[in-house]
Amino acid sequence: MTAQERAIEMAVSDAIVEKPIRFNVGRKKFAVYPPTYGKMQILAKYYLALEIDENALQVEPHLETFRLCESKTDTVCTLMAVATFDKKEDLLNDELIAERAEFFKWNTNPTDFSTILIALLTQTDFVNFTNSIRLTKMLRINKPKTEK
Repeated sequence: MTAQERAIEMAVSDAIVEKPIRFNVGRKKFAVYPPTYGKMQILAKYYLALEIDENALQVEPHLETFRLCESKTDTVCTLMAVATFDKKEDLLNDELIAERAEFFKWNTNPTDFSTILIALLTQTDFVNFTNSIRLTKMLRINKPKTEK
């Protein structure tokens, strides 16, 4: 097992026990706490925008997250920005989120967040989370029409 694979397994283990994920970007320190339902709803649109290949994620999670970090850098940086805020007013402040996403974009490499992205996906129980998003979309499409 490589050092990177060990780091991924440790990050996933920490996410399962809901330990905050801590990381540094330059001299700044950040933490990702287990998401609340409200935060998960905000994160949902970014997870959908990533267009995650669920099969690839199950087979080779680190390769799939590398691919996502390189091909969807802006979305990953925004997702990371949202994930690092904990207060409701910060989570609803689009300017603050955009500012932090830009900081991440210009101060990291795309692959820097791959391990954290795996841990975030584990934190949100990605399979159940994805199924609930799909169910919500289906219910919106099939919403009964009311007659006037």
